[in-house]
Amino acid sequence: MELTLREIPDFLPPWSYACLGGERRDLARRTAARRAFVQLKLGFTRAAALVGGPAGIALQRQVCHASEPMELWILQGRLLAALPEDSARQQAGELSALLAKALARPAQTAPR
Repeated sequence: MELTLREIPDFLPPWSYACLGGERRDLARRTAARRAFVQLKLGFTRAAALVGGPAGIALQRQVCHASEPMELWILQGRLLAALPEDSARQQAGELSALLAKALARPAQTAPR
């Protein structure tokens, strides 16, 4: 079955939501969430760099391709299992703190 333009739902592309001109609070929340994700991804990248060999390269690639905090949360177990035992405990605490920050729900404000 071939779809025509009339049959395709009219959805806005994801990048267009930044151009909708929402309130400043929404922009601040999105910016804070993005910064938290970048910090999370950097932490996972640093931890994956401590793993040597082909397993380390594979983990670095998976971290690089992650686009959501939940993907890194799923990867956390494999990453901690592959780390050397002496650095695994320290990295576990750091990654858990970063995950908590990235997955935290923003505070809801009362509607006007």
